Order: sequence, then structure tokens, then C-alpha cells
Amino acid sequence: MLKQRTIFWFWLPLAFSFMLMIFEGPWIQGVISRQDDAALQLAAFGVVVGLAVLIETPVINFLAVGSALAHDRQSYEVLSRYVLIVNILLTILSLLFAFTPLLDWYLGGILDIPPELIAEARPAMVVLVPWTWFIGYRRFHQGILINHGRTNTITVGTFIRIIASAGVALSLGLWGGVSGAVIGAWSLLSAVFIEMIYVHVISRSDVEKLKSKERSSDKPHLTLQGVMRFHLPLAATALMSWFILPMTQRGLAQGDNAVEVLAAYPVIFSIMMVMRAGGIAWQEVVIALNKSEEHRIALRKFTLWLGFGTSTLMIVFSSSPLITIYLRNILDVPENLIPLIITGSIFASFMPLGSTLQSYFRALLMGEDNTNPIYQAMMIGFIITITTLWLGLWMGIAAIPTAVIALSIGVASELIYLWRSLTNIQQNVKFKPVLET
Repeated sequence: MLKQRTIFWFWLPLAFSFMLMIFEGPWIQGVISRQDDAALQLAAFGVVVGLAVLIETPVINFLAVGSALAHDRQSYEVLSRYVLIVNILLTILSLLFAFTPLLDWYLGGILDIPPELIAEARPAMVVLVPWTWFIGYRRFHQGILINHGRTNTITVGTFIRIIASAGVALSLGLWGGVSGAVIGAWSLLSAVFIEMIYVHVISRSDVEKLKSKERSSDKPHLTLQGVMRFHLPLAATALMSWFILPMTQRGLAQGDNAVEVLAAYPVIFSIMMVMRAGGIAWQEVVIALNKSEEHRIALRKFTLWLGFGTSTLMIVFSSSPLITIYLRNILDVPENLIPLIITGSIFASFMPLGSTLQSYFRALLMGEDNTNPIYQAMMIGFIITITTLWLGLWMGIAAIPTAVIALSIGVASELIYLWRSLTNIQQNVKFKPVLET
């Protein structure tokens, strides 16, 4: 029997690692807040990170790909080739954004970002060109570590990353002469590079085990087409999920106080991501532990405890003096942004529960070797989110509450679709304890 205690200790390192990684954003924002033109630099950093994350979205699920599909020498070689191809293509895309008018067309023409923000964002985008490659390589090998039960090593890597990020941010901030957005970009790039090196070294023993293991004769060889069939729906899901951020930024840029709202929203998003960390990390746990119907019952119980617990924590934090202390004394954000951030955080209290349920349903669908409903659900959620956002702004509702409520409604609609899809699949397909590759 799979005990709740066993699940907790398997989940905790991954959740803690993800939370530490998310704290990187607020830490950097705290350094930027103490530089000249704090509001402008915070907004520019938020815009360029939104773009960089949008470019990297196809590699986010390399974690799931590595943990679900890397089982032997043949599968590892195919997956390594696939990861290399995707990393090269996305790095070329980053170069185009950094050094061609594509950045002006996207930020100015598509998102309608003010010109002064674009000017501050471009140097930071140049710094972040290799970012996606580093993340793609790292996440693939982290998936292999998870597949071998070494979740603690991922936490150690995140600690190293946070220390590196903090060191670079503080050094550049104290040195002076560097814009806040560029400080943030160098902090992110340096940290993820050092973590990638650590993961490369620490995963060598597991990689060698995979290389020495021949594929079972009763299993068909994994092909690039097979990897694409599994990964592309996940990549499309991540792409639409993160594309919500720049589309939201476009909507927020329409108001009279665009700079203030665009500066406040990344801080709200960071708080929301910290509270969602445990739920986002839950997907890999369900993939690894979902080995029988009995296990699934235990995982479902933990899902509910985790989701409602983290949402309750966000309500308490956002409604108490803790958030003011955090914003004023730790991040030192401009005083005029604090009411906007508090309001947005309160309205975002559903998101930790929503993220936990998302991870649970998505992992079960991966276990059924059916990832198509995942991106279909995301598409529905994306359309509903953007429609609700623009409708609310058109009606004259305050920008920050409108953005957060639209995101919550979109996630809720996605969960309904995921639940119905999983129910239909399980009624027609016999339970599969592990993903066959």
C-alpha cells in the first residue's frame, strides 16, 4: 500500500526545488527594485522574461519526457538526439529576437508594449540567448534523475542555482552601471548554466546505467516520431500556457497606468508561482508513483490535501500583513505598486488548487499514453482566459483583478475538460500501470 507519508517524502524534494527556483524571480526583483528607474526596469525585466519563457516552453516538458521515456540505451540515444534538435532550433529563434527587428515587431506590434520598455528589454534579451539550451539539457537529465528516484539531487542543484543567481544579482547591483533588466538577465543565465553543469555531472552514473541496458525484445524501438507524438502535445500545452502571460501583458498595456500595472503584474505572478510550486511539481510524482489502482487512490487523496492546503495558504498570506512586510521590507517595491499587488494576490487564491489538479489529471493522461487531451484542454483554457480578460477590460473593470480572474476561469474550464477526457478514456481502456514505450 502506498502511504501518504511515502508520497510526501517523494514529493517534498521536487516541490522544495521548484519553490526555490521560483524564489529566484522575487530575489532578482528585489535587487532591481533598488536600482534607478525601478518601475521601468521591473516592467522591462518582466517583459523580457515573459518572452524568454515563451521561447523555452517546448523544453519545459523535457522533464516529463526524460522520466517517462528514458529506460535503456536505445531510448536514451533517440531522446538525446531529439533534445539536441529542439535546443538548436529554439536557440536560433532566440538569436532572431535578440538581433533583428523581430523583437520590435513582437513587443511593439503584437503586444503593444511601450517603446521605452522595448529599449530596456533588448539588451537583456541578448544576454538570454543561450538560456533555452541550458534549460532544455538540464530538464532532460533531471527527468532521468527522477526516473532513478534521485529527487534529492535536484534540490541540491536548485540550491546551487539560487546561490549563483543571488551572487550575480548582488554583485552587479552593487557594482552599478548596469540596468536592472540586464542585471536580472545575467543572474538568470549564470544560475541556470551552473545548475546545468551540476546536473550533467551528477547524472553521469544514471546515464551510464541507461547506456548499458539493452531494450527488451518485446518492446518496439523508440523513434523520433514516437518522441514527437508524446512530446509535441505537451509542448503545445506549455506554449499556450505561457503565451497567456504576454497576451495578458498586452491587455494590461492598454490602460492609462500601463507602466505601474506592468510592473506590478510580474510580482503578482511570482507570488502566485511560489504558491503553485508544490502543485506544479506534483505531475512528475504522479507519473513516477502511479503503478496501480490502489496507488491512484492514495495519489488522489494527496492531491486534494495538497491543492486545498496551498490555496488556503495563499489566502492567509495575501489577506494578512505578511504580504505587506514581504513587499515593503524584502522586495522593497515602489509604494504605489503595493495595493495593486495585494489585490491581485487575493484574487489569485484559486490558482494553487487549480495547478495541483492540472498536474494530477495530466499525469494520469500521460500514464494512459494519451497526451492529446492535455493540449486540447489548454487551448480551451487559453481561449476562455483571453476572451474573459479582454471582455473585462472592455467593460472598464480594473486591470489587475480582471487579469487574475480571467486566468482562474481559464484554468477551471481546462480542468473540466481534462476530467471528462480522462473519464472517457478510462471507461474504454483498461488501466495501464506504467507508460509503455
